[in-house]
Amino acid sequence: MDKKTYNTLLLTGIAGFLAALFVGIGEFTLQFSQLGGYEAEGYGYFANVSKERLTIGHFFSTLAAPLYILGYWHLGQMFIKGGSKVHGWIITLLGGYAFMVGNAWLGGRIYLALTAHEIADTTDANFVLQLQGLLSEFGLHNEPLVNALRLAMVVVSILWIWRIVLGKTLYPRWVALFSPAVILAAIFATYFTGLSIGVWLLPAAMNLVHLIIFSISIYAAHRAYKKLNL
Repeated sequence: MDKKTYNTLLLTGIAGFLAALFVGIGEFTLQFSQLGGYEAEGYGYFANVSKERLTIGHFFSTLAAPLYILGYWHLGQMFIKGGSKVHGWIITLLGGYAFMVGNAWLGGRIYLALTAHEIADTTDANFVLQLQGLLSEFGLHNEPLVNALRLAMVVVSILWIWRIVLGKTLYPRWVALFSPAVILAAIFATYFTGLSIGVWLLPAAMNLVHLIIFSISIYAAHRAYKKLNL
């Protein structure tokens, strides 16, 4: 690995880390409620988030999300340079596509949140019913997008474990333990088993996963460069 390749890997890895950090901060600001209730129907937890926080979180997260494209280019190159060319390009293209779909989901959360606020602030029963119907329609068009992102992460995780265990990437084999799906499942488990930390982790779970992934990947890129250039 030459110095130019390493610098490119380093910079794109940092871009991925910053994407996870900034989008995570924005998504947490947008969605965090101390009372939890993220899984409840009706998106009532959004009524516990101030409109100021909703606005800040909305713009902070959606404007930073395109940096994920550079991050997934980095992850793909870590596979390609290690001998998994086809699998690396699958990860690059699938990951980039998935996070653009995910950003469409994230951008739609503000409309759910503002509608939930109107429901909480309205005393007219008929108007509340109308708003609830509208909220339901918003949800039907919003939620499938994040499920597409999660499905893509399952595919990426399968390739992640398979190729790293075989030694066909620039990652040391122990990195296979930190596949995106495994980390994400662990975060969801903290919430659904009733651990108080889960209330804090769940709002930005996917970004927390990628903070870990990109941190490990930057370290692995540096390690591989040193090893190949002794």
